[in-house]
Amino acid sequence: MLTQTQTDFHSPVQHRALFTPWTDVILLGGGSVIALLIFKALHLNAAIVAQLAIVMLVLANFVNHPHFAYSYQLFYGSWKDVKHGAMPADLTRRWWLAGFIAPAALALGLAIGAILWLNGYPLVLGIGLNLMGLLVGWHYVKQGFGMAMMDAAYKKRYWPAATRKALLMNAYACWVAAWALGNSTQIARDLWGVLGIAMNVPGIVVIAACITAAGTTAWCGLEIYRAIKQWHAQQLNWKQLPLAGLTAYLVTLYVWMGLISLDAAFVLTIPFFHSLQYLTVIGRYKANEAKAGGWGKGQLLSFVVTGAVLGAIGFWLLPGALDYARTGKVPRLGGTALAVACCWIFINVHHYLIDNVLWRQGNPKVKKYLFDA
Repeated sequence: MLTQTQTDFHSPVQHRALFTPWTDVILLGGGSVIALLIFKALHLNAAIVAQLAIVMLVLANFVNHPHFAYSYQLFYGSWKDVKHGAMPADLTRRWWLAGFIAPAALALGLAIGAILWLNGYPLVLGIGLNLMGLLVGWHYVKQGFGMAMMDAAYKKRYWPAATRKALLMNAYACWVAAWALGNSTQIARDLWGVLGIAMNVPGIVVIAACITAAGTTAWCGLEIYRAIKQWHAQQLNWKQLPLAGLTAYLVTLYVWMGLISLDAAFVLTIPFFHSLQYLTVIGRYKANEAKAGGWGKGQLLSFVVTGAVLGAIGFWLLPGALDYARTGKVPRLGGTALAVACCWIFINVHHYLIDNVLWRQGNPKVKKYLFDA
């Protein structure tokens, strides 16, 4: 692979970036490191952190929630490709599973869990909430790894096979370590008043997970060093290397997953930066699609607005209306909102499943509008 990059040295795409080299680094994760350093320097008190929580909840309506909706728009917008056989057979099977079978099963499970919860049996919904928490980490590290691979493919500077393997194994190891650390105390977390199941991972498991993560980190660091050293020998500058994707990978695993810092204020901003990372790639994808299809500004704006509206409906309006119909009260922070909790669990878990298909290698639209555009 590295030999191939040498032949690409004088190609027109030698400085290729989603937007610009610096903005890619900032948008794909570097900006969150700046935010963390600011929070550390300011030493925010509890009152300001509470105010920050409200601000981030408001911002979620413009960044976090639309990012879920855009993935739905892209995924179900590929129905014509599935219908007409334009999508590879393996990807088509995965599409049907993630698009219809899995969400139907998930919706049924949450409906049963909600009925049981109302009758004093919270176990099923507790499992659903814990499943969401487990998959959050999986989704984050997969997206971080995906950003590293995407940037490498976009710049035609492919990581060697040994480096890719080390990056992937380290991602999984850090995910397990972060999950073990986060569940090492007997604490039941809740979402909109719906309690999860209290976990208490044994200390020996936590230690083993952390040692494994440290070992794979060292392995990964060595492989990255070898790859960059070879690129440096080819006299490639930093703009030609997939460093924005590598930044996204490192920030996701070690900063967002809490293996380096557990700053209370910063934790509130992680979903925002995760969504911003995602929107950066979608922004380039849709801009390329608009250019290829000769779209007017109205068509692109329609996609953006539709995502914002769908996000509001899925996270607030529909579940809020259901909760109001059941209780006669508008859901509020600190209160119990069963339908809101169920919808949030459903959208989060389903989003992880459809992303595993949407951005998978072999998706013809991703290839056309992201890598070949």
